[in-house]
Parts: sequence; C-alpha cells; structure tokens
Amino acid sequence: MTAEHDDWDFSRLVETYFSRAVRFCARMLGNVTDGEEVAQQAFVRLYETGRKPWEKGDPLPYLYRVLRNACIDHVRRRKVRKADGSLEQAGTRADLSGAEESEIRDALLEAIGGLEEGQREVVLLRFFEELSLKEVAESVGKTVGATAMLLSRAKANLKEALGKLPEFED
Repeated sequence: MTAEHDDWDFSRLVETYFSRAVRFCARMLGNVTDGEEVAQQAFVRLYETGRKPWEKGDPLPYLYRVLRNACIDHVRRRKVRKADGSLEQAGTRADLSGAEESEIRDALLEAIGGLEEGQREVVLLRFFEELSLKEVAESVGKTVGATAMLLSRAKANLKEALGKLPEFED
C-alpha cells in the first residue's frame, strides 16, 4: 500500500466515524467540548502510530478502545491538575446544550451518569453506539461473558434508579 492510499484510508476513517467518536467521548467525559478535544487527540494518536484498524475488517472495536483510553487519560490528567491537591470529580452527565430533552431522557442520562465507569461504558457502547456485545467486549478488553455481566448489572442499576419515576414502574 502506498502512503497516499494510507492517507486516503485514514481520511475515510475520520469522515465515517468522527462524529460518533465525539458523541461517545462527550458522554464519557460529561461535556461536548472535552469530547471533541479528546476525540481529535485520539485520531491524531491513531494516525501517528500508523495503526490501520481498517485492514482487519471492522475498525470500530479498535477505534472505541483508543477512544476509551483517551477518555481515561483525560480524566486522570484532569484529576491531577487540581491546584489544591484534592481530586477533581469527572463529569458524569452529558452536556446536551441546545437540545430539548424530555424528563425521561434527562432521568435516563442522569442514571447512566451515575453508573460506575465500566458499566457506563458498556451501556454507551451497546445502546448509544449500537455495537454488538462482541464488539463492546473487544472495545473494553474483556471477554464476552464479563461484558455481558457488566451490562446485566448496569441494566439492573438503571432499572432501580429509574424505577422511582412513574413511567418506569413495573
């Protein structure tokens, strides 16, 4: 493959997945601005490493792993930067400025934001990014069984959190 062909493949990767990457990072980090910044940095790192996830078929699992790691790095840097020595809490609720959200959607996003990080991550990848369970497992570096268990626990926690709303009662 020529360098020109590599650049074309990478450009196509960015065109195809950048908006999904920003959306995923924004939900993981709690706001759109950080999501855009981290997604951009992740694509730059991917380009600089020369890794070509499209050569092995579907690039999504690998791409989401890169994005996930970039989000984790961003949160760690943000925690370290706090001047008074205390740890800063990372945002957990997505910044959906400009969008008119219903009470149910707000409650759902709040409940997802309240999940522990691993559970939140698998919920976002499975239901918001619509990856298969196998792709989610590859993205987070776990077995399909462990990922299914995380997803099951996340669903139970969401049901409990949302059960307080009349719309979600059994």
